[in-house]
Amino acid sequence: MMRRPLVQPVAVIFLCALTLNACASNEKKISLEQVWAQDKQQLNSSIEQVKNDQLQAEQSRQQQADALADTQKKIAKLEQSNQSLQAQLKAVSNRMERLHSKKKAKARKTVVSTPTPIAKAEPKQRTTPVKALPPALPAVAVPKVNTVAQAEAEKNAYTSAYLALKSGRYDEAAIGFNKQLDLYPDGEYADQAWYWLGETRLAQNGNDKALNAFKYVADHYPNSVKHAAALLKLGQISEAQNHYNQSALFYKRLIHDHADSPLAEQAREALGRTQNGSNSTPKN
Repeated sequence: MMRRPLVQPVAVIFLCALTLNACASNEKKISLEQVWAQDKQQLNSSIEQVKNDQLQAEQSRQQQADALADTQKKIAKLEQSNQSLQAQLKAVSNRMERLHSKKKAKARKTVVSTPTPIAKAEPKQRTTPVKALPPALPAVAVPKVNTVAQAEAEKNAYTSAYLALKSGRYDEAAIGFNKQLDLYPDGEYADQAWYWLGETRLAQNGNDKALNAFKYVADHYPNSVKHAAALLKLGQISEAQNHYNQSALFYKRLIHDHADSPLAEQAREALGRTQNGSNSTPKN
C-alpha cells in the first residue's frame, strides 16, 4: 500500500502562518495608531499650554508696562510739585534777603549832624553867693541792641513758621507765627506773620481767628504787600458766613485802595455776586 504525500498538512501550516502574520500586522498597526493618537493628544495639550503661557506672559508684560507708565506719571507730577515749591521758597528767600540787605544798609548808615554853635553870653556879676551843686550821679550805661542779629533772628523765626505752614504742619506754624509776633511785634516781617497766621487759622477751620488776623493787617499795615490780599480774605470769609453787607464793605475798600491790583478784579466780581445774592444784614 503506497503512502500519500504530505502536501495537505504543509498547506495547512502555511495558511496558519499567514493568518498569524496578518493578525500580528493588524495588532501592530492598531497599536501604532493608538500611540499616535495619544501622542497627538499630548502634543495638542502641550501646544495649548504654550499658548496659554504666552498669553499670560503677554498680559503680565502689559500690566507691568501700565504700572511703569503710571509710576512715571506720578514721578513727573511729584517733580512738578517739587519744582513749584522750590520756586516759591526761592522767591520768599530772595525777598527776605533783599529786605535784610536794605535793613543792614540802613543800620550801617549813620548821619551825624553837627550842632550849630551857640553864642556864649557874657557872665553877669553875681551879688549873692553861689551854692555848691550836689555831685552828679554816675551815668547809667544803656545796653546797645544788635539790630543786625535781631533782624536775622526775626527772619529765621518767620522762615521756620512759613515752611511749617507750607508743609501742612499748621499747629507748628501757628505757634511759630505767634512767637515771632510776641518777640518782634514791630519787626520787619510782622505784617507777613499776621497774614500767614490768618491763612494758618483758615487751614485749621478757625474762621473767626483768621478774620481777626486779616483785619489786623488791613487796619495796621496799609502799605503792606499783603494788604490787598488781607482785604480779599476778609470779604471772602464774611461772604461765606452770609454777612453780605460786611463782605461788600471789604470788597469796596479793596477796590478803592488797590484799584490797579489784580485782586481788585476779583473783588469786583465778588461784589457783584454778593449784591445780587443777598442784601441781608450781617449776622452777629
